[in-house]
Amino acid sequence: MTIEIKPEVKAATDQRLQSGSFHDVDELLMTALSKLPEDRRFDRDVRREAVRRMREFSKESKLSLGEPVTRDLVHEGHRF
Repeated sequence: MTIEIKPEVKAATDQRLQSGSFHDVDELLMTALSKLPEDRRFDRDVRREAVRRMREFSKESKLSLGEPVTRDLVHEGHRF
């Protein structure tokens, strides 16, 4: 398999390998991949719950849509 990467990514990879942090590119990639969430829906569900809680807080606190903070919260909710 051939993978093309940007020069800055190659430089960062080379730097990590030279520092001894990883034995080879495979180890570096497996470590990086293991940091990714297994299921992207989890992230989406967490965000949706946060937006739901923000909206609930807005109602309980009687915030109006004219307030900058409330507008930002509503806008954030539209992203998810």
